[in-house]
Formats: sequence, C-alpha cells, structure tokens
Amino acid sequence: MSGGVGHAQDEPILGRIASVILLSSDQDEICLHHKNGRRRVCVRKVSPLRVVVKKSQQNKRRAAARQQLVSANATKWGADEMSGTPGSPVEVGGLSVRQQVGLVFELGISWSTFSKLRHALGGSKSGLASRHVLRAAKRELASSPAKELIVTSTGAHLANLALAVQERVTALCDAGQFVERFVYGPDHEPLRAEDATVPYDFDPGAWGGRPPPTVPDVHITVGLDKGGDPGSEKIVDTIINQERPNNPSNTILAAVCPCDKDHYPQVSAMMATHMPCIDELLGRGLDVRGERRPVRLILSGDYESQKTVVGHKGPNAIMPCYQCKSTKAPSIAHAALDAKYGTLQDVLGPWHLRDADQYAHCVEDVANLGQADHLSVTRAPLISPHPRQIVPIPVHLTLGINSRELRLAVEVVILCGGHRAGSAFAHELATLLHEEVHVHPVPYHGGLFIGRDCHAIGEHSDAMCAALERKLSWLEGEAAAVSRRFLHAYRTAWGLWNRIRKVLNSASIVAAGDAAAFWSDVEAFVSGLKGSFSWLNVSPKLYLLLAHAPDFLDEFGSIGLYGEQGLEAWHGRYTQTARLYPGESDLASAAEFVRAMALAGDASPAVIGQSAHKRSSAKDGAHLATKAGDKRLRANKPVVPVCDETREKAASERATWAEKVFAVAAQTVATYEGRLREHSR
Repeated sequence: MSGGVGHAQDEPILGRIASVILLSSDQDEICLHHKNGRRRVCVRKVSPLRVVVKKSQQNKRRAAARQQLVSANATKWGADEMSGTPGSPVEVGGLSVRQQVGLVFELGISWSTFSKLRHALGGSKSGLASRHVLRAAKRELASSPAKELIVTSTGAHLANLALAVQERVTALCDAGQFVERFVYGPDHEPLRAEDATVPYDFDPGAWGGRPPPTVPDVHITVGLDKGGDPGSEKIVDTIINQERPNNPSNTILAAVCPCDKDHYPQVSAMMATHMPCIDELLGRGLDVRGERRPVRLILSGDYESQKTVVGHKGPNAIMPCYQCKSTKAPSIAHAALDAKYGTLQDVLGPWHLRDADQYAHCVEDVANLGQADHLSVTRAPLISPHPRQIVPIPVHLTLGINSRELRLAVEVVILCGGHRAGSAFAHELATLLHEEVHVHPVPYHGGLFIGRDCHAIGEHSDAMCAALERKLSWLEGEAAAVSRRFLHAYRTAWGLWNRIRKVLNSASIVAAGDAAAFWSDVEAFVSGLKGSFSWLNVSPKLYLLLAHAPDFLDEFGSIGLYGEQGLEAWHGRYTQTARLYPGESDLASAAEFVRAMALAGDASPAVIGQSAHKRSSAKDGAHLATKAGDKRLRANKPVVPVCDETREKAASERATWAEKVFAVAAQTVATYEGRLREHSR
C-alpha cells in the first residue's frame, strides 16, 4: 500500500475491491501468506439482517438495492452484432440497439436530437448507444431482406411482405407479447384447446387461408384504403395476435402509392408486388416459437377497397353485397334471382352466402357472362378470401349509420312539416351538435363527422330526439299522431344503435351475453327502421350490419379487433409527418416514409411495451366529476380563445353540412312520394 491509500476517504473504494474479490469466490476461507512467514486466514461470515427495521433503515436498503440493480442491468457491454463494434452497448434498460434505431424513427426525431437527449441523460453512462453506432446499425437494418424497399411507377413497396410479417411475429414471440386468437363456436367458446398443436404433416396451402378452427393459426388482415394529403393508396398488414393490433405502430405498412384514382386497374398494378408474397404466406405459414402455423387470411379496408380487391362491381351492382348473393331491390328484370336469393330489402332473411371458392376460381374477367353466372364478380380477384373472413368495416358502418340517423330526422320533418321546416331543422341540428355535443363536420371526411364525434353524438341522442319533438310540437290532428309514431320509432332506433355501436367497435373479445344481445339488437334496429320509415331503403352498409356482422362476431369473438381503424390512422400519420420525408416528388417522399416506418416497426409498442411501467386501470367512475365546481366539467373549464376567421370557417362548414343533409333528404322524400303516386294510379 505504501501509504498511497488507506485513508478514510478510500474506505468505500477498498470495500468495493474487497467485495469483488471475496464475492467472486465460492470458497468459505481465503488464506494469505506474508513474506515474513506469517499466515492470515479470512473466513466468510454471514451477518443476518434484522427483519423488522425502522423507516430510515428501510430507505437505506431500498437505495442500496436500486444501486445494485442499476449497476447490474443499466448497461451491458459486449460485441453488438448490429454495429459490428466490440465493446459497444448492446442493451439498455431492455432496449437493444435495434430497438433504439426503431425508436428514433417511431418518434420522428433527428440523430442530433437523439444525441442531445443522450447527453442530457448522462452520455455513455445513460446506456444509450451513440448516434454513430445507431447510424451504422440503421444502415445494416435497412439492407436486411425484411426491410428492403422496391420503388416502382405505382408506389413504394416492401420487397418481401412475407419476411416482414415473419420478422414481426418473431419479435412478438421474443418479447412474450404473442397472443393466441381463436375461432369460436355457437356457445361463444373457443373451438380448440389452449395446448393444441399443428399436425406434423399439414399443408397450409391446401387450406387457402381458412384452416380448421381446431388448428393453432396466425390471424392476418390485409387492408387497402385511399386517403391522406397528398392522396395515396396505403396497403397495411395487421397481425391480430397481439394486445392492440389497431395501433398503427403495431401494423405493417406494406406500401404507399401516390394516386388520384383507386379503381381496379390501378389497384391491380399496386398489388402485383404483394400477391406472390401473400401466396407465400398462405402456402408456407409462419414460424411461431419453433412451430410452423397456417395463416388465417382476413380482408379488411373500407367498402370500396374490399369490393375492388375481390373483383366485385360495387354498391350499384345488381348483387351489391360481396359476401352473399342478395339482389339490391325487387325488379321485374331479375325476378328469378330475387326469388332464388332474396333482396337487401328482405330484412328477415334468409341470406345465401357466396360459395367459399367463388373468388379463388374466378381467374379471368367474366363481364360478358350473364348475371346468374358471374353474380356481380366480373374481374379476377386480387386476393381470394373466404366470404366469412371479410371484416364488416366497423368504422365505416359507424360513420354511415350515424349520418343516416341524423338525415332521417330531417326527412321526418320534411314529410310532416314541409321543405321549409326541413331546411330550418337541418340548420338547427347543426347548431345543436356544435353547442351541446361540441362536434363539427370535417372536410376530410366529406363534410361528415369523424368516428370519435359519432360516439359523442350517440351519447347525446336524447338532445336530437328532444329537438325533433319540439320541431313537430305544432302539428295537430292526424299529422300530430303520425309525428308521434315517427318520434317514438326514432327514439327506439337511437337506443338500439347506441348499444350496437359499442359492441361493433369494441377492440376486445366480447362477452357471450353481449354477443347474443347484438344479434337481437341488430335485427330489431334494421327491421324497426324499415317498418317505421317506409321510404328508407336498406343500403349495402346497413345490410352488412344486419346480415354479416353478427356472424363475424360469433366466429371471431370481436369485430372492432379486426377493424380498419389502424389502416385509417395511417392517413393522418402520413399527412402529419410528410415534412420529415421530403423528396423531389410524391413518390420519392413516399419511399422515404415507407423506409422509415419499416425501421420504426422494431420499436412498436407491442414489442418494447414489455419494458415499460404498467399502470393498473382506474376504478369505474374514478375520473368523473363529483362536485358542481369540478374543473373536469366543461362548464368550469376556461374558454379557449378562437380567432374570428376560425369561427367563421366552422360556421360555414356547419351551414354546408346542413345544406347537404337537407338536399339529400329532400331528394329521398321526393323519390318516395313519386313512388307512392305511381302505385296509386
């Protein structure tokens, strides 16, 4: 020692050195021999700690334990396969270098910003990798086959969708976040056991994306939708076997295709890159914890994209439903088909589902054949899903039916009080929605309300019913009796729809009782509308709710879990972050965006959520106001200042919405009255 150490300030250092030497040995005794011949024996002595101590000692023990955990787990040093640099930080608080790269792109921050955050957290002591290490890792990750990009005249595409899906499934399994999904039976119980295994000699390609319900599988949805600014078609794959599949960060953005139109020729060219990969997924399956499982392919997206993908003619076709064979309405020209398959207006059924292999066997355009032969499917399908595995578009059903109910009130006023009263009521309704419900139409939804606002309108449906009652209160005699019947039916419809929309949009497995009630509520809702408001025609979307949504709920236990919410959210993300990915053209910008989102997938919430602190859910009603002066009440919140231009723009949008609603309602009523006059002759 020579007097260099041994002072009081050196005791902590000497203690740590001694601890390293003594604790690393398995011997109970250590013998030290001195030059003068003396021999000293050090014996391991365990001093038991007191079980019950005071608060100060408890705090000291907790601090010591935290320090030991930080020393052991905060930074692990070794050779990093992603950076190729020995001695670089491999794992930080559960985040690998790969995940840190993904987090940079998920948050949309620059390398400089990340470097500043790292410096603020302590630099190398924080355990975060330097930006030079992350850049090297990023270059290596971007060149991997699962993240390789192809840019064609149609758009920016992942080169191999099958590898991208397999990579995400493997990440979910490694993180312990892979969730089993089941097919349910009539009793709302899974049709396979928890410990079921895949047959050793199975051929997933023979099942065509619909394996037996007793075989473990992976539920994959494929969806397309056009939207955003700049406008583009987005192709998104979702792995349902995770906690929150509708979170856009948990989905796989397969392509962004800038376009003005999304008709069949354009969509067919966009899907040309991915169709072989989808066939590979169906033919080979996916590896899940060392077990090869088949893929259950489910078609998502909005109504227009779904009908385009399967080669259907669309909502104006003679058979507008792409899941069954019902015709649009009774007609003399197709009386034989009406009698054989029924129409959309037959709200009591029965419904004749399309053949399971109809889409798979349609390999060429058959528009020259008769209606009874092609059944309104006139083009070769781009994807061939089973008719029972097409998602009943819960988000778009909510938007469409909510809009139809609002317009229905205007139609009632027109029939009972005339066009002038109907026009005035449409503007009153727009003002009521603004002042009492605090919602307003948005231009990017065609002047309609967004999904969140639709739920808010449903919660305030009593206000709409009260407004309709006040508008019709001046009527007398027979007109008053008719208006009361309409008002009662309108209130009943809102009550049923409020129960339906909650189950329809629930992103979790629905309870057996709620699933059974959904059947009866849907039937009562649609039949009540058709019976009480005789001018109302059952649209294709309303028919989806009636004929196919309950079946999908019974088979998969949820509709919202498989819905298109995650796909729709990509439009907003692309619009908001386009400035971060500039390019000489929309195509170049789209390519940078898809490349960045492929890297961001390594930091998806489903993968890195395991290292985050989990808070328990609050008790029911814990966040509700309990006193009149509670600041959580809207009336007690400070008024947000709004400039005059914004206020005028909102008023103009409300007026435009009211005029559109009245124009469509007036046209509907005129058509109905014309039909009545024609029948009376």
